Amino acid sequence: MAVLLTGCGGSAAEGDNKAAEPEGVVTEAEAAKIVDRYVSVNNRANKTNDGKLLSTVEGGALLEQSQAGYKADADLSKKEQAASAEPFSYVDRTYLIPREGKATWFAVKTRTKDKEGTSKYPQLLVFDRDKGKSKGKAEDGWKNVASVSLVDDEKKTVPLAKDKDGFVRVLPTGSGADGSSAKGVEELSTSLADLYTIRGPLSSSEFADTKAARSVHEVPKEVGKNLGKRATAQFKEGESEHEKVYTFRTRDKGTYAVFNTAVDVDQQVIADNLEMVPASNLHPFVGKKPSKGFSLHWLHQSSAVVPAHGKPQLLDYEVELTSVRRLHHAAGAV
Repeated sequence: MAVLLTGCGGSAAEGDNKAAEPEGVVTEAEAAKIVDRYVSVNNRANKTNDGKLLSTVEGGALLEQSQAGYKADADLSKKEQAASAEPFSYVDRTYLIPREGKATWFAVKTRTKDKEGTSKYPQLLVFDRDKGKSKGKAEDGWKNVASVSLVDDEKKTVPLAKDKDGFVRVLPTGSGADGSSAKGVEELSTSLADLYTIRGPLSSSEFADTKAARSVHEVPKEVGKNLGKRATAQFKEGESEHEKVYTFRTRDKGTYAVFNTAVDVDQQVIADNLEMVPASNLHPFVGKKPSKGFSLHWLHQSSAVVPAHGKPQLLDYEVELTSVRRLHHAAGAV
């Protein structure tokens, strides 16, 4: 007591002036619980293709793709349905957490493990918070909104940058902050849709020549070949409510981006005396009855790197047929 009353070395209040410990959007322990909960609920939902249950832990474009996948599963054999419902887990996790105030979300680099084994290459999962669904617990309201590849054409993991405190560095979309690499991120979705519509070589697109970009660019040619001379296919960018782009700074001052793209494909016969028989993948959406054509809505979830210099590089894309409607006129008919 005497020391406290007579000491001259300072006061207890000085401890309040220390800089607060830096905080992330979540702690690693919280992130682990969120991912564990997602895996548990997802596995339960997959057993019965319960889209409503899945929506409690999944959101955005990923949920739309998953629910469409559930619908498509109805056309599979019992054996195939059972295989798609096999449980899975995420292993070799590395949590990528932005600094508090820099983002509303976090990510995890991981690999999928199921009865077939563990995936060879890592993927990136993004979890964003639906605050309206939060019930107060740390893990509530968080939903997996993206699942994309984290490797390039050479199967190397994209090196994401971290700050001095170990938080992953992120960029506001389109800000151009801290360099020019954020420029063009908001155009990635339209640039991907353009890969379907450009008539010239891939070099005339906004993307560099990568395996993923070549794959997309070749689709119209393959579709035209399958349809033959009695039908046409018209590709165009579709409408989607999933416009949010998730961006990370890379160690070489580029930007790694996760984005969504909707593409509509109108497939129609060329004359009114012809009809088109729907392919088997359309049956869960429109049945088996022929029509003059069908309008297909494809939803893509993609990853790309926008380098500090040069064209964006499309790394990978996951595409799901999410809706189909019948067309009642031949191509060109009024």
